[in-house]
Amino acid sequence: MDKLLLGVKIFITLLVLILFVQNIEVIEVRFLNWSVQLPLALLLLVIYLLGMVSGRSLFGLLRRLRRQGAHRNRY
Repeated sequence: MDKLLLGVKIFITLLVLILFVQNIEVIEVRFLNWSVQLPLALLLLVIYLLGMVSGRSLFGLLRRLRRQGAHRNRY
């Protein structure tokens, strides 16, 4: 089972590397009055990391609210 999991991880890593290599062209990103030029692969990485952080924060908030609700129901 460990070898299968390792194989899946290697396969996913290869797919991500191919995605980055094929998307190295520079694009312009504009937000309000702010503009920056960066490789598409870097933009994808930043968006992915922001999604991880916000998802973890959201699940932490939901977990905390659920614990508070359970604590209130006991008393």
